[in-house]
Amino acid sequence: MKLKFTLILLLLVTVKSQFSVLAQDNTKLINKNLSSQYSELILKSKNNDQGFKIINPERLSTFQNNLADTIKSKNSKIFEIQGRINEQIKTIKLLKSELDSEKQNVSQSKSLINEISLLGISINKSTYTWIMWGLVMGLGAALIFVVFQSSSARKEAKYRTKLFHDLFEEFQTFKTKSNEKEKKLARELQTERNRVEELLKK
Repeated sequence: MKLKFTLILLLLVTVKSQFSVLAQDNTKLINKNLSSQYSELILKSKNNDQGFKIINPERLSTFQNNLADTIKSKNSKIFEIQGRINEQIKTIKLLKSELDSEKQNVSQSKSLINEISLLGISINKSTYTWIMWGLVMGLGAALIFVVFQSSSARKEAKYRTKLFHDLFEEFQTFKTKSNEKEKKLARELQTERNRVEELLKK
């Protein structure tokens, strides 16, 4: 009876120590990467008489769980990265759309600066200036001709002179307003360019 009790006690101590060693081994196994875990699993396996490896089922189960956790973690990271990539693609498409819109606005602003509408017809600014100066010169020449045509036409000449001056002042006023409008459009164009550059930097 005493011998049986001693054997049972010895068996319990042995089993407990084996479970303690196994728990320590499992803890170490979890903390290592899969490659070293696999190497340790093979290293701690035993050979049978036929040359096969006998692997502890607990270690094999732990390795399988760690492998599944690693795969799950990698898949989760891949899914997260793919989500970020999709968000970045959406952001890039949105920025490209905004950039195209800004380019179109800049092009329209350039067109407004370089062209002037005269009698509903869009003409180049330099052409418009030449036309206006040509009209002024033509009116000036006509005025001089009228003044020296005859003394009887002096009243008409004075009237034409006044008309010429009024037209010239109106032209100067228009020119001033045109210059102000040009400067305003140039400032708006520069603002749009700055916005485009900021978008490109992003």
